[in-house]
Amino acid sequence: MTATSMKSSTCSSPHYLIAFYVLYAIFYGPKATINDIEEANALEYLVCLGRFGNQADHFLGAVAFAKGLDRTLVLPPWVEYRPGEVRSTQIPFDTYFKVEALALYLKVITMHEFMKEIATTLWPQENRIAFCYMARYNSEGCNAKEGNPFGPFWDTYDIDFVGSEMYRPLGYDTRYNGMAEKWNDKYPPEKWPVLAFTGAPASFPVQKDNRGLHKYLKWSDSISKRAESFIKTLPRGPFVGIHMRNGIDWARACEHVEHSPNLFAAPQCLGYRNENGNATQELCMPSRVSNLSICFHLIIFGNCNHFN
Repeated sequence: MTATSMKSSTCSSPHYLIAFYVLYAIFYGPKATINDIEEANALEYLVCLGRFGNQADHFLGAVAFAKGLDRTLVLPPWVEYRPGEVRSTQIPFDTYFKVEALALYLKVITMHEFMKEIATTLWPQENRIAFCYMARYNSEGCNAKEGNPFGPFWDTYDIDFVGSEMYRPLGYDTRYNGMAEKWNDKYPPEKWPVLAFTGAPASFPVQKDNRGLHKYLKWSDSISKRAESFIKTLPRGPFVGIHMRNGIDWARACEHVEHSPNLFAAPQCLGYRNENGNATQELCMPSRVSNLSICFHLIIFGNCNHFN
């Protein structure tokens, strides 16, 4: 929630300020093997909310959704926006995170594998329907490829849609109200082999029960090596790493904090029912004096040599 987040550690993971949009696919079947998936059914969707932290919130909800439906999650590429480039860039999921770590919790396969080995059989061009909760952009359909990164994302895999399907009023929490059964009853796998969503089937912020799923997100070896190499450049001993959000976009977002008590990751500090207090401007975007005070407090009482 706060503009400043700090970690005291002997090993710090790198923070990537990337905005990305994520496509997932969930297969109906017992295993995430190629042979099984060829006889399985899928659900795909595009996550399109904010920067990395917001996208990760949605990702955890999507993992829970896939697990609840007992389907295989097809891991999408991360979408990055690079300075000077008009269109977004898709980066393979396993560039940043380990697929095998997620496989300990649910069935997974990369998007690249899915599109290369499975899609032409399971999801032929003439059957590609876009799913959305309600019509988008003042139209009668989902307009799945309208805007950036939507268009560039689907274009990366040469995906076009021939129609739209609104799934309102179904929800995403499969633990209650027989929601998993409702999804399968309305969209049986044998009739709807692929459900391709224009938005994430997950709530925001992440539900309390799903927060623990982040333990299955493990940095890839290449990212871990970059972090370790950076740490070696620092003086020996403990350190404090700071990820500070204080740009104009964050300042504008914090203007809504009084009317949005669960803004961003506020529940981590304040509880989902504000049982630990209320969100304030100072909590959302601390003053320079507050930031310096907190940093020096951590350094002094944490026996750290320095901070980054």
